[in-house]
Amino acid sequence: MVVLAVWGIVATGWLVLHEGAGETDGERKSVAVLPFVNLSGDPDNEYFSDGVTGDIINHLSKIADLKVISRTSVMQYKGTRRNLREIGQELGVATVLEGEVQRIGDRVRINAQLIDAETDEHLWAEQYNRELTDVFAIQSDVAQHIALALRTTLTRAEKGRIEERPTENLEAYDYYLRGRHFWHQRSLAAFDSAISYFNQAIFLDPDYAGARAALAETYVLLPQYGGPSIPEILPFAKAATERARALEPDLAEAFTASAYIKDYFEWDRENAERDYLRAIELSPDYATAHQWYAELLTVARRWDEALREARTAVELDPLSPAPNLILGVVLEFTGRLDDAIPAIERTLEVYPDFDWAICLLAYAHVLKGDYAAAAPLYDRLAQLTESDPEPYRAYLAALSDPAEIPEAVRVLEDSNVLGLGGRGAYLAHLGQIDEALVALEEAYETRDPLLPWVNCEPGYERLRSDPRFQDLLRRMNFPN
Repeated sequence: MVVLAVWGIVATGWLVLHEGAGETDGERKSVAVLPFVNLSGDPDNEYFSDGVTGDIINHLSKIADLKVISRTSVMQYKGTRRNLREIGQELGVATVLEGEVQRIGDRVRINAQLIDAETDEHLWAEQYNRELTDVFAIQSDVAQHIALALRTTLTRAEKGRIEERPTENLEAYDYYLRGRHFWHQRSLAAFDSAISYFNQAIFLDPDYAGARAALAETYVLLPQYGGPSIPEILPFAKAATERARALEPDLAEAFTASAYIKDYFEWDRENAERDYLRAIELSPDYATAHQWYAELLTVARRWDEALREARTAVELDPLSPAPNLILGVVLEFTGRLDDAIPAIERTLEVYPDFDWAICLLAYAHVLKGDYAAAAPLYDRLAQLTESDPEPYRAYLAALSDPAEIPEAVRVLEDSNVLGLGGRGAYLAHLGQIDEALVALEEAYETRDPLLPWVNCEPGYERLRSDPRFQDLLRRMNFPN
């Protein structure tokens, strides 16, 4: 544990704590940590400055009395020069933390300043010039000074979690930061690199709980990105998660990974929900936990709760594609298409090539009966995924003209472009019940990671009264 009394006001630094900073209402208890600038002169050190940014965000996210914007959203401002008032308005925060990181050999210099986004007033600032071994204490000190400046309530448990040193091995920490750098890129190749780095961190420090939790969070995403199947990856994901929780019982990321495994891999939604809630309790502003919990609630058709969690995830990570997308999904699947379409379009404003968002936007137009609006989106989807556009075109043609249904069924059944779950949804939407159920049984046998969504997707409503569909839901542990 880091003893903050050792630090005080560092001899080489400076501290300004505005006398009126504590005279604040709840709105000021919100902060965005902008990407710390890498002053090392070496672009290869970007992962380190980004890692420091992410770790300070993680520390602050553990404070229930403080709203903290997630890493994905703040990284949109990396390398830009923007007006702080505009940034505050875009992210919905009253204060902004700016900083610089310079790593030279075994020393690190970090400058940090907390600024009122509306008035440009400096609420707190400090410069640290320390041994690299002190990097964890610096991050903890920054987080606690921000809490002090904003007069947030910091419980003893929160303070203890913020002061916890994740590892005593700095080389292991360096590998961990490199792994997180690739984890955030969200591609199969990047995940492979992340796994390699996390394993190197664990090799150097077998008791590094954070690296094991990060490894688990990587494993659980592989099936959705074209990696190993759920049965193949499940033992590795569970082992990493269980070891992380054994090493550090109060690690939010470990509970989040554990919940995801129980939700998508084991279909144990009751215990998955318990783990999500524990993760949120430990790190109230961890947007990924809120997002994944919103997905569980959506799949379970608990619409109001799902909408609440999705909106929380968007509030904490407003410029990230995934939270905005799940919000659009909840709105779309509950028939609020006029709200869903702009929500999904906001996702595409930030990430124009996000294939899942394009697919769901096209489907929203289909549900509205606007096939002309859906057509170019499906063509764009096929282009991005380098797949055959014919299944989408056949599907739209059949919706417009029932005489085209036989041809659409032939094309859909001969194509894997949609995945088994997607194929089943389109066949069901066309009223081809038997063919849709065949596709779903194949998806069940192969443990398609997206199969649980059949319980809430509008395309399957025609199957809901079929005993065979009800039996499938029962086998996936959905209540009757």
